[in-house]
Amino acid sequence: MGEKSITKPEFVNVFAVRFLIWLVVFSIAAGSALSQIYHKVLTQVIREPTFSYQHKIVEITEALSKAEPESYEYEKYLNTLSALLAIYQTIGYNYAEVNINDLKLATDKDTVFFYFERDIDEDWIKSLFIEDISYLEPLNEFLKNNGMQDEIQVNDLYYRFGRDPIFDGALPPFCDDIQYYLESFYVNRENFTFIPGVIRINNKGKEYLMDCTPSDTKGYEYMELGNGHGKQIFPAYRIATVLSSKDIVYHEVPGYSLKNDEYNNPGKYGYEIDRSWHVGFSEINVENVFSVAPFSSVLILIGDLFLSAAVAFFLASIKYHKDKTVWEIFEYRIKTTEAMAHDLKTPLSTMMFYLENLEESSEDPVKVREYTKNISDKVVNMDQMISDILLFSRTEAGRADLKIEEVSIKDLVTENLKEYPELKAEIKGDDISVKTDKKVLAQAVANLLSNCDRYGEKGSVIDISIEANTLMISNKTDKIYEDAGSLRKPFVKGDDSRGDKGTGLGLAIADNNLSILGYKLELISEAGAFSAKIKFDPD
Repeated sequence: MGEKSITKPEFVNVFAVRFLIWLVVFSIAAGSALSQIYHKVLTQVIREPTFSYQHKIVEITEALSKAEPESYEYEKYLNTLSALLAIYQTIGYNYAEVNINDLKLATDKDTVFFYFERDIDEDWIKSLFIEDISYLEPLNEFLKNNGMQDEIQVNDLYYRFGRDPIFDGALPPFCDDIQYYLESFYVNRENFTFIPGVIRINNKGKEYLMDCTPSDTKGYEYMELGNGHGKQIFPAYRIATVLSSKDIVYHEVPGYSLKNDEYNNPGKYGYEIDRSWHVGFSEINVENVFSVAPFSSVLILIGDLFLSAAVAFFLASIKYHKDKTVWEIFEYRIKTTEAMAHDLKTPLSTMMFYLENLEESSEDPVKVREYTKNISDKVVNMDQMISDILLFSRTEAGRADLKIEEVSIKDLVTENLKEYPELKAEIKGDDISVKTDKKVLAQAVANLLSNCDRYGEKGSVIDISIEANTLMISNKTDKIYEDAGSLRKPFVKGDDSRGDKGTGLGLAIADNNLSILGYKLELISEAGAFSAKIKFDPD
């Protein structure tokens, strides 16, 4: 079976796989959370109060059907029933319809109602309804012009989003900063409606008077409270539902709770229905969690995406860097092997050439000596190359038995310069001593000097500077290397060619040796100069 090919990893692909996996995981959790929110809002916020008001509406409807018209009880129950229907419409966005003989009440109008304080001579809190919401346009215009919140917008926001758990307790049904006091109004007691007159507005201690009296108040009785003693009013705005009688799902009648088909065809069930009164209700219409908790739903979905992306990014980064390291080692091994094979093949090819010529010129002593010398030089070159490769392998693996001793850097450089008699050098700076392995450090310095000898400008002076914790070796050159640091890689040569100028391992061996000793090699390429700096204290 062939070895599995190693390809360069792409972060986008690594991230995408993990993102999809964690998106599924967090989506399951998000779905569970959305389901819990849906059932909580549906049962606790919508169904429970809705069912509660349905029972109250049925109870008051039955009581109203038994009361004498125009009596005190009749007025009381009728007013109470009107308020209950308004509240029911507001909290449930559903349709309810009450029929008592010829009397019909339904939640099918846009309206505004106000709860009044309990009258001294009455035993219940009356609810009066504004005849038309347009009567409050002057008030809302005044609020907008004076930088105060339009009450219709406040309540509309509350009733649309107040059921969302994210706003639990955060959205009051009324604006806490503004109070309204009715100084005067026009009332129609027969249908519990009124027309506003003068309204006193109290906004954080500042008071304003707003006259909302329309031009026509015919049929209404004028009531004046005035003198700053107007009764505080509590606006509750309700929006008519799109439902109607055709959407009624079941009816409440005396003694029975019937579905629509049962109500319309009672005879087939073997009983008669008392039709003196009945209440029809539409079914609670909640399609999905987004309709009852839009902000919480969006927040959970955004959190789902964010967490999926964050976890995927974290895990993908670990996987990507791991795979990238494996790929870089694989590429490094391939390139190193190719470079090594190329450098070994060059002298072998040259040797083959001279051997062939040696056979043909065996009777010519001069050519025999020339070819023999060239072959010998190539053998020495190959031997040096193999030694460098073995040395590089050992230093790269960090295999070295260190013998620590006090070493003079100036003396060490001077000794290594003797190996290059044609190399001109000038040593600057005061001598320093370090505790290190002299042999390993000398080998690194020797390779740096060899690099100057091979690639430096011929006849130029090598600048050697010794400073506190550093040794700098610089040679003149007419080349500038954009990525000088890459020259420390094995088989990378300064002239980017595969010639006779060494193996391309000198700087790599020096870098490995210095790493073994805990030192750092920095390569610098500037206009006219190439420098190698050894930092004995990397920090």
